[in-house]
Amino acid sequence: MTNQERIAQLKAYKLKEKFLLEDLEDYEDVPPPTETVIRMRKEVDRFTDFLIKRLVKEVDNIQEQTQQFFKDWDNEEFTQEETEFIVEVEYEAMRIAGVKADDLLI
Repeated sequence: MTNQERIAQLKAYKLKEKFLLEDLEDYEDVPPPTETVIRMRKEVDRFTDFLIKRLVKEVDNIQEQTQQFFKDWDNEEFTQEETEFIVEVEYEAMRIAGVKADDLLI
């Protein structure tokens, strides 16, 4: 897949509704309030924008830059469970961008 195809798919991915009620039914506790879900969606969009920018620049080390993104990520505004849900959703964006999520330390 070319970078242009990846970018187009990531842009379409951003339009996809994430963290739907049925997705949140797996929560161990009570699902997060609407405000938290909105922040979680924004975080996924921020990460997707990060990937798109790397693809536009045609960087040759997107894997390493993605690892650094997660290393620098200040996720303290989210609970552990919310963070896990965010990362799980971001796996799809990583797959589209050609990042090997299984090789990352998140």
